[in-house]
Amino acid sequence: MTTAAPELATTRYLAPRVNIIEREDAVLLEAELPGVPKDGVNLEFKDGELILTGKRKATNGNGRYHLHERPMADFRRVFALSRAIDSQKIDANMKDGVLTVTLHKVEAVKPRRIAVN
Repeated sequence: MTTAAPELATTRYLAPRVNIIEREDAVLLEAELPGVPKDGVNLEFKDGELILTGKRKATNGNGRYHLHERPMADFRRVFALSRAIDSQKIDANMKDGVLTVTLHKVEAVKPRRIAVN
């Protein structure tokens, strides 16, 4: 039996919304991270899992909030990766509040055309 580390067991995290798109040569993971700068995102590959963590800081909310739907919060999301993913070929790009992670497939699982003679 395994247990969560003490700091993980007591911390509450938001889970960013994601899209996962499979292509012939790669899997794309798109995560919505509005208001999070590039340096506020941590991406790690460990033990067959892609771990996305970070923190959204408070906005310049001088004054009294009438509506506060985007709170300052830590976020965390863990994705178990298939063995078809090449862990040495993972790319990440952040633009307009969307993190796009490209998980390239290993050559052995990519489809290939076979010539018929």
